Amino acid sequence: MLPAWSNEYSVHNETIDAEHRKLFELAHRVEVAANKAANRSELKDILAEFFNYMRVHFAHEEEYMKSIGYPELSNHKEIHKEFTRNVASLVKNSHSINDLKESLLIIARDWLIGHIMQEDKRIEEWNAVQIANNTKAVLDKQTNPSCSLDQKPLSCKLEDKPAVYVYQCHCKIHKVSESTHNKINKIDANVVCKECKYPLQFLRQE
Repeated sequence: MLPAWSNEYSVHNETIDAEHRKLFELAHRVEVAANKAANRSELKDILAEFFNYMRVHFAHEEEYMKSIGYPELSNHKEIHKEFTRNVASLVKNSHSINDLKESLLIIARDWLIGHIMQEDKRIEEWNAVQIANNTKAVLDKQTNPSCSLDQKPLSCKLEDKPAVYVYQCHCKIHKVSESTHNKINKIDANVVCKECKYPLQFLRQE
């Protein structure tokens, strides 16, 4: 008895999941046909629908794997090619109705459903890890903002902190804003301290 489709086999992609459900339905039709009195023409019609839909699905699945950057894409494509070759060979070597029924069951039960439950689930498991890692990275970045020479987010404290310029005279240290510092630099004469009357000497920027 073939298993029924359940969310356990979901890869959380609407298109791929819909096609997997359809393939499960076709696999069950194959099973019903194989267990009843069916003529060769009926079996071939079911096989043709099954085989054609399977090839369309494989193409869509490969596009999906490419879109998420699945690292085993090449290997998975080879599995699809081998699967297709094996189906063609198995049907070609089925010389009687009983042989064809047995071939259909092998294709549906052992190959296709097994492929969905094992190989395709690996895609979902890998993608789930990537999503979790990316989410964690975003949260970490939001929690611990940092500045770099190339990228300075608005939330960065270093970016928001106003510049302070330090001067000294005889009597004390003076800390002035950037605008005051710019004004001092534009004046030709020395700027002196109001208390000790000594010229201000620039020390550093904080």
